Amino acid sequence: MSLILASGPGLESGVANEQCKFTILPQTGSTTFDPSVCAVAFEGPSKPEIQFINNPDGTVSCVWTPKLPGNYKIFIRYEDKEQAFSPFTCKVTGGEEQARKQVAKIKCSGQALQHGRTGITNEITLDTRESGIIGGLSVSMEGPAKPELSFKNDKPGILVFQYKPETKGEYKLNLKFGEIHLPGSPFSVKVT
Repeated sequence: MSLILASGPGLESGVANEQCKFTILPQTGSTTFDPSVCAVAFEGPSKPEIQFINNPDGTVSCVWTPKLPGNYKIFIRYEDKEQAFSPFTCKVTGGEEQARKQVAKIKCSGQALQHGRTGITNEITLDTRESGIIGGLSVSMEGPAKPELSFKNDKPGILVFQYKPETKGEYKLNLKFGEIHLPGSPFSVKVT
């Protein structure tokens, strides 16, 4: 059972490039609370700036600034145990113009952007290093049949998108961040 609670608007919603805040506090009746054994981690479209503030009342405020819109998961641990209700999902809005600028920095490469082959795994490299985008990418592929689709992490900032079609024909490949197409998307892919 968790000895801490977390509360505040920064666990539920926020605005890109604006500070979000929540507070970590001991449960009612808990006699000890050691902020040094608290850990907070974020998973989402970008790596947020994070600041912790030790408050005079013994609580800890977490102030974080997401750079891009999207859904962020917030994981809170105390004494290496997951806090109740963690992970929290926080919806960050706004920042669409910044998101467009960052998406424009993503580089898509590989022959499989234009030509694919049936019965084998075709690969496309997505280089997100200059964009700062670390999550929130989606893919869809429309055509004569539904190919197997997957992503794999190659190294930091490099994703490999894989598709394996079983049917020849013309396909449309959509690579997006939220509702924003990556440069060149949608791609016309001829599968032979």
